[in-house]
Amino acid sequence: MLSLPMTRGIRGAITVDENTEAAITGAAWRLTQAMMRANQVEVEDIACIIFSVTPDLDAAFPAAGVRLAGLTTTPLFSTREIPVPGSLPRCIRALMLVTSNLRQEEIQHVYLGEAVKLRPDLNSGQDGNAERPGVGVPDYRKTILDIAPYQPGKPISELRREKGLTDIIKLASNENPLGPSPKAMAALQQYLTSLHIYPDGNAFELRRALAQRLGVDAGEIIFGSGSDEVIKMLGLTFLEPGDEVLICEPTFSEYAYAAHLMGAKLRSLPLKEHAFDLEAMLAAVNPKTKMVFICNPNNPTGAYVNKAAVDSFLARIPEHVLVVFDEAYYEYVRAADYPDTIGYVREGRNVVVLRTFSKIYGLAGLRIGYGVAPGQLAQLIQRVREPFNVNAAAQVAALAALEDEEHVIKSRELNEAGKNWLYQELAKLGLDYVPSQTNFVFIHLKQDSQVVYQRLLDRGVIARSGGVFGCPNWLRVTVGTQEENQRFIQALSEVMGR
Repeated sequence: MLSLPMTRGIRGAITVDENTEAAITGAAWRLTQAMMRANQVEVEDIACIIFSVTPDLDAAFPAAGVRLAGLTTTPLFSTREIPVPGSLPRCIRALMLVTSNLRQEEIQHVYLGEAVKLRPDLNSGQDGNAERPGVGVPDYRKTILDIAPYQPGKPISELRREKGLTDIIKLASNENPLGPSPKAMAALQQYLTSLHIYPDGNAFELRRALAQRLGVDAGEIIFGSGSDEVIKMLGLTFLEPGDEVLICEPTFSEYAYAAHLMGAKLRSLPLKEHAFDLEAMLAAVNPKTKMVFICNPNNPTGAYVNKAAVDSFLARIPEHVLVVFDEAYYEYVRAADYPDTIGYVREGRNVVVLRTFSKIYGLAGLRIGYGVAPGQLAQLIQRVREPFNVNAAAQVAALAALEDEEHVIKSRELNEAGKNWLYQELAKLGLDYVPSQTNFVFIHLKQDSQVVYQRLLDRGVIARSGGVFGCPNWLRVTVGTQEENQRFIQALSEVMGR
């Protein structure tokens, strides 16, 4: 017999290391995510969440963390607990009311950190899954509790399962709408019979071709399973507890991941005119600053900092600071005053430049990116690289894609035409946007973007809600084919009643 959905209560608790806004809001978000994962709960299944905090946590309400993470329409409530002698310090409790087909006895209550001591009878593990009776939780690195799980764009297959739609377009994750290079696909087809052989751990052929293209020494290139793996390698190589990492926000979340993974402190400044504020970052550098990330052009805004600003910044940054330029969208940039960051590498500066084959080259599914750094830095980073971290198929496809300049030009031209068309249509709708040097546009909706995002899903259009970036009134959309762009504008116009 099928069970009808019922309202169920999910209990949870987590301890917080310190009474700071970042620690409290981050812990609330991690707890919420763990409770949802353990019980297969989607955002739309949540009726409300009630938080309570011990009196020693007064720097922020935990509900604020959930709001920043994108639950912008979910009713939330925060209150302070009545002091109880001997109670667990710095603790956040949560009661999540959900609509679920699970029986009450199937509900998984979630207790994280030291909060597992509160209800040992529930036998809940760190990930919210039931443990075997009598088995405790092994010691773990407390710094991992600062890591917020990455939230990818919704896959087409997931929307198809949820809503039964068949005609779906995805404009959420900035993939190339033309797909991969035909030369890359042909090279992959020829390689399929060799999948039983381990890849070249040194990526010799690709390394040689890329070094020639960039005008650098082959030993100055570090390959990764996407450029985000290179970000992780930078953390593993250079960061230790007590170090500080400096960024501006909103931006790509993997910089925070690398810092928290290694127990370093993340310091964040606001953007200036939607791009990284290099002058403010320079003023914020101190003796503990070990690494500075500059996403240029920035994700999710699409804005950039120019050569003059970067030259001035590098001329004054202390030598003990490693400057990392993330240029995932480099091939889309058309600005004449964009900096030549590879030139800084050739000069031997303490600089790492990150690029990827996931965007204009259309190889996101194969996961391959790279970093370029002066030889002495590259040698250090190579020490933490996993053997065979880039699979052979990715190497073969990347080499062929690198040589297909026609596909790159065609992709760039399609993007420029589509972007300009979107600008015109957004202006007709009375919507502001950030002029972009990438293949996406950041749009100011002037209303809750999560609501607009959900209604676009109902029409088979997947965009990216700004709530995941802490920008609840903004929407990011990938520039697609002309047909996809037209469908997005039509759906957006319907949703917003324009």
